[in-house]
Amino acid sequence: MHLGVVSDVDGLAMTMLAVLILSFGVVALLLWSIFRHGKRRDHEVEDLLEEVRRSQEPEKVPAPSTTPEAREPWEKDGDWWKK
Repeated sequence: MHLGVVSDVDGLAMTMLAVLILSFGVVALLLWSIFRHGKRRDHEVEDLLEEVRRSQEPEKVPAPSTTPEAREPWEKDGDWWKK
């Protein structure tokens, strides 16, 4: 149906361009909002995390014992499959 100055094919192309431009605009606004709020983030959380890292002592790993562990009679040696 032809109603005016714009043909059907041209109207479809212009509508698709409008939707595409609107989509890019929404994405650009989202990125701008993320960037803007990233600058204003609360630094108290980072300070708290740094304080927790400093207060934690490094965990001590126990040294492996050189004495053989007591085993039940039904348990096999750790390298039974090599024999």
